[in-house]
Amino acid sequence: MDNNLHELVFVLDHSAEIKNLYDDAENGFKAFIASQKKAVTSTAFTLDVFGSEYVTVFDNTPIEKVKLSKEIFPLSGVCSLIDSAEKAIYDVGERLNRTYEGCRPSKVIVTFVTFGRDNASKKHTYNELAEIIKRQTEVYKWSFFLITDFSINMEKMNIPEENTIIIKKNEPDCFTRAYEELDKKISSLRAKVLEENTQG
Repeated sequence: MDNNLHELVFVLDHSAEIKNLYDDAENGFKAFIASQKKAVTSTAFTLDVFGSEYVTVFDNTPIEKVKLSKEIFPLSGVCSLIDSAEKAIYDVGERLNRTYEGCRPSKVIVTFVTFGRDNASKKHTYNELAEIIKRQTEVYKWSFFLITDFSINMEKMNIPEENTIIIKKNEPDCFTRAYEELDKKISSLRAKVLEENTQG
């Protein structure tokens, strides 16, 4: 493992429901990335966006090279959260399995951002996804976070309550606040991991 490398993975739902909040979502996400660029450890960044289709925008990209554009955000369509989440986890896991051990990140942090109550997933169920998340957490020590506008998914997905950020769409700058909170949680986690690796 490379103790000086962490990977941030985002699985982002941009359904039609939130198109009036795109600017806030984009600004909050950009501010989060800018903050994480200042981390002491190196950061690899992976971004998968789903809506009417599933698109990998960045894959294991140094965060310094990450630049967001508005083209990322206007994906619309039904929410295939479960299938998209499973695919993202599988893709990252397979890539890391093919990576020389000394080049693998010492920490993988996955964040799901989802806003729709509907789910168009056809391949997997919440129970299957919860088992996958449990395995990645217990065996590989991945950490999972969730930003959502409803709380039921955290239990169904096996994500701890303290790693879940609930947003309210009528809240001013709801995504800016959510990404600021996420930034604090992830920065704290990364500092803790770095300290443990240094002492170990």
